[in-house]
Amino acid sequence: AMLTTLAAPAFADIWHIEDGDITVKASGTEGKNTVSQGNKKDVEDTNTIITNRDKNTASSHTVTIEAGNDKVEVTLKDVNIKADSGSALTSKGDVTLTLKGDNHLTGGISDNGNYGLSGISSSGSLTISGGETDSLTAQGGSGTDGSGGRGIFSKDLTISGGTVNANGGDGKNGSGGSGITSLGSLTISGGTVTANGGNSTNSSGGYGIISLDVAISSGTVTANGGDSKDGYGGDGIHSNGVTISGGTVNAAGGYGGKVGGYGIC
Repeated sequence: AMLTTLAAPAFADIWHIEDGDITVKASGTEGKNTVSQGNKKDVEDTNTIITNRDKNTASSHTVTIEAGNDKVEVTLKDVNIKADSGSALTSKGDVTLTLKGDNHLTGGISDNGNYGLSGISSSGSLTISGGETDSLTAQGGSGTDGSGGRGIFSKDLTISGGTVNANGGDGKNGSGGSGITSLGSLTISGGTVTANGGNSTNSSGGYGIISLDVAISSGTVTANGGDSKDGYGGDGIHSNGVTISGGTVNAAGGYGGKVGGYGIC
């Protein structure tokens, strides 16, 4: 009889964050990633899924995604991370996060303890997508002498679906963190997005959303500036240009002991 050796089919491996920090990189082959965790180094993987065994217990391990010059897609399925220090998830390059279930990413505080860090920190182009029942809560860490961390911080950000809640951390002596900061463009083309700036005692409340340009074409967007007891309230949406061509947008400034924030500024 002739022996036929079949190549093992490529399948999605499931990576549990409790087992250690996870690094996902583009493999150079389209649609494939390499994943490293603990003693597993550069394991080739398709449709990478990151999850918690127990979604009710946060892990302090973090996720790093490096796309290089390629694109990387990662599915977050009932992930719960609360970083001790640094951001819960850091991405570099062109990265798409697909949400499944209920996900929580909370940033830690900085090494010197002064300011909070982001739930998600992206130095490239980040896209977040998911179905109606799939959600993400990104929470910035709180600051003591510095400002609160940002819920989501990105160079360019697109949200095309899912329920996304982005909350800035509170700042005690510094300002509250923003819910969403996008240094370039923020595009919302679907989903339910709620962005809340963090509160502050004697400085400024955080912005709900701050971005160079904001374009909203679909979905429901709620943006609330943070409150400041003795300082300035944060703006709901703070941007050079806001274009709303569809969807529902609610924006409110935060309370300020000196001056309240604007809804859209």
